[in-house]
Amino acid sequence: MKRLTFCFFFLALASGLFAQQREAGARRATEEARVLYQLDEEQATEMYVIQERWLRNLASIEELREADYYRFLQKKNSAREGAMASIRRLLREGQMEIFNQQLASRRKEEAAVAARLKAEGASREEIQIALWELE
Repeated sequence: MKRLTFCFFFLALASGLFAQQREAGARRATEEARVLYQLDEEQATEMYVIQERWLRNLASIEELREADYYRFLQKKNSAREGAMASIRRLLREGQMEIFNQQLASRRKEEAAVAARLKAEGASREEIQIALWELE
């Protein structure tokens, strides 16, 4: 019974710590986005929700990192694309310029990595994994 109580206490403590870390990460990412895109208070609040959801999604798939790395990368990429779509809906027209510049920069980086790996003779799967690992 003591072990069960101790395990429950430890899990509760660990869960609280992970939640605090996720919250701090979401606040930090929201502040960076607020400065970059010059978000108003309403947008900053919504950005926090998006960032917190992104970090929660990453935490939920973390166990796949060791068990099934390919699936982990697939899910991570899907979560990233979902977050990007939410951010796109959040931003106003003037703010979209910066977002589109960042998106174009990422695409150029992906194209450069893909071209380099293709020249080295990498398979399509190896190229895809390398692109998913860019973050």
